[in-house]
Amino acid sequence: PAVASIYAVALKFETQLGRALADPRRQRSVAAAAARRNFALKKSDMENEIERQWARKLQVYTQVPWTRSGAISGIFQIALKGLYEYVRKETFTTLGLQQLQLDSELTAELARDLVEAEDVNSIDCLVAEALNSATTRCLGTPSLLEANTLESLCAHGKACLRQS
Repeated sequence: PAVASIYAVALKFETQLGRALADPRRQRSVAAAAARRNFALKKSDMENEIERQWARKLQVYTQVPWTRSGAISGIFQIALKGLYEYVRKETFTTLGLQQLQLDSELTAELARDLVEAEDVNSIDCLVAEALNSATTRCLGTPSLLEANTLESLCAHGKACLRQS
């Protein structure tokens, strides 16, 4: 339910911003959308560390471009940075960690459809940082969902959200 309400509000803001700024959404091809997916969870330690450093250095609370995509990207970046800060204070079970993984990846997947390609990397870094933080705060042995399971769950969730 949380992802559905985030998506509904984001679409509402995006529509209002598009009208106010006279900046309509550009249609993206299916191939371009598939290329932006980030379900490859098997990254090296060096790649993970670089993403963590990038997420920590990312200036979220700065001025955003005066465009529809820039504003939506700024909103998602602030929300995901807030998620990261919240996760740092919580403790998770393995199921809670997997639910956070699913919800954050689904939110990022929906955000990828609303922002420009150059803003996708910052969103992915913030999701990865929140997930990494939750993994370190997990009781017992942390176990993330497999990439193909996560992809199919996100595709199903995305289809359900688009129908409603």
